[in-house]
Amino acid sequence: MPTRAYMRFKNCVGKGNLWLYVVAILSREGPLHGYGIISRLRALGFDISNVYGYVLLRRMVLDGVLAEKEEGGRKLYIVSEEGLRAFRAALGELKALLRFLGEEA
Repeated sequence: MPTRAYMRFKNCVGKGNLWLYVVAILSREGPLHGYGIISRLRALGFDISNVYGYVLLRRMVLDGVLAEKEEGGRKLYIVSEEGLRAFRAALGELKALLRFLGEEA
């Protein structure tokens, strides 16, 4: 049975940083509509509602991590240059943490 400490860690690294997952998904797959992103997050095991997913995406746009574009009458999300820089910085921090903890990064 997982400890509370582990569950806090999992929540912080996982749901607390969904933006990392969104950027990774869009970097691998290219522009996607909101429901496509939410579906992929669910496939990764995140139990999020549509409302929460769209709030997350809107917040990421307002933060400058994502940009929106219209294509065929649909709104698609893409990673901004600022978002890509933040993503790379966060990955660097995670790798440093793993090195500190003694794991291979």
